[in-house]
Amino acid sequence: MDRCLGKLFAFLGKNALIFYAGIGMGIYRCAHEWPLWFNATVTQVGVSPLFVGDFFFMLVDIGKAVGLAVYLVLCYRFDMHRSSGALLVLPSVLIAAGCLVPLSVVLGFAPGDGVVLGSLVLIGAGAGMLFGQWIEFCGYLPPVKVIQVFAVSFVVRFALLPVITGVDELLSTLVIICLAGLSFVQVSFCFSKIAVAEDRPREGLGAKGLSGYGMLFLFVCVFAFAYGVGGSATQLSHSTHETGLGNLLPSLVILILAFKMGDRFDRTILYAIALPLMTVGLIGVEFLGVSLSLSQVMVSAAYSAFDLLVYTMVCSNAYRSRTSAMLPGSCIRILALVAADLAIVLMRLNASWNRGILVTATILATLAVGIAVFAPLLGSQREFSRFLSEGESSERERLGGIAEAAGLSARETTVFRLLVMGKSATEISEELFISNGAVRAHSSRIYDKFGVHSRKDFDALFSER
Repeated sequence: MDRCLGKLFAFLGKNALIFYAGIGMGIYRCAHEWPLWFNATVTQVGVSPLFVGDFFFMLVDIGKAVGLAVYLVLCYRFDMHRSSGALLVLPSVLIAAGCLVPLSVVLGFAPGDGVVLGSLVLIGAGAGMLFGQWIEFCGYLPPVKVIQVFAVSFVVRFALLPVITGVDELLSTLVIICLAGLSFVQVSFCFSKIAVAEDRPREGLGAKGLSGYGMLFLFVCVFAFAYGVGGSATQLSHSTHETGLGNLLPSLVILILAFKMGDRFDRTILYAIALPLMTVGLIGVEFLGVSLSLSQVMVSAAYSAFDLLVYTMVCSNAYRSRTSAMLPGSCIRILALVAADLAIVLMRLNASWNRGILVTATILATLAVGIAVFAPLLGSQREFSRFLSEGESSERERLGGIAEAAGLSARETTVFRLLVMGKSATEISEELFISNGAVRAHSSRIYDKFGVHSRKDFDALFSER
């Protein structure tokens, strides 16, 4: 027993930052879903809902999109070093301020409609900004750790949201104000634990850099639209239980695999999970008569796997190219919100549409775009070269010429470049999703081709070039 506890504590200590960041992102997920639960449940205690209408959820989503856009401008214009205390606490302040209106409703006050609408947008804006902070943090992590953080966040959301929503409305409101209001402490702590090696701040990619994400953006729009179609069909997309369970299942599987496999975990696993789940969920609800609850679980499971897939790609690109992950990550978040909400609106406004045809077209489009986007990327590192600056690109070409002259294979060339950059075997394995043993094998062959016998000799050789 003592031995097992010792292993458990050692494991938690080794991965403390992963779990802490995952808890912080899980609180973000609770914060942006909480108003939807609050609006649906206050009527049970004789309190009028904050907002009556079919598109209540869009108020919070509009806030998220606006908040992300504003936060991008503020950060890239005034805080390139991410050192502003005011911008650090801004998301937490907005969420806490927005929650004061629901609190006043519970206490028996009657704020005007404009105040209520403003509070919902404010909560969404704060949640959107908080997401921007966490996606920026994840851009400093190796790919497998990004997967772990996102997976932990879904597990935390599943465990925490029912607790928050399981108490009375007053206590629930106070808890969410405290948790969301103190999120900046978690963000600050996580950033303080990252060893940032760059002498200059990470820059945004700009419009030219974002063009490299074109096909990924297209996939996000199609997949999020498919999720909106599925959510509209089940009417359970904002359900605490079905959506939470759907998010939890693939997250647990992926989390276990990511920790168990470590640097051998590959994004092909994420892709293999996300696409079949979404397809099965849409087919089940529309053509097979599967229960709405089960269909929503499958659709939500697909979307959580999709989240893990696309944001891991964005953060991996930022990690490799030493650029900011906030801009492309925020663009993906905004596109996903717009596409999912558009699907829900279209399905509700056009009830006479042949849903079978729409679902079939959505499934085919999701499969086609997914294959077009990811088939060329699986197992390849070439796509990441487009995110390098001109100086880095020139150095890459120089090293490529040296590698070609030495007769290195494509994979050996990739490892060779990282060795020249001074990366350790562990860092290389994390970047390339390969095992430490594979790195050592590649390194040994590289040393042989350059006529050296150790890493020390290799470093000495290339310090002279």
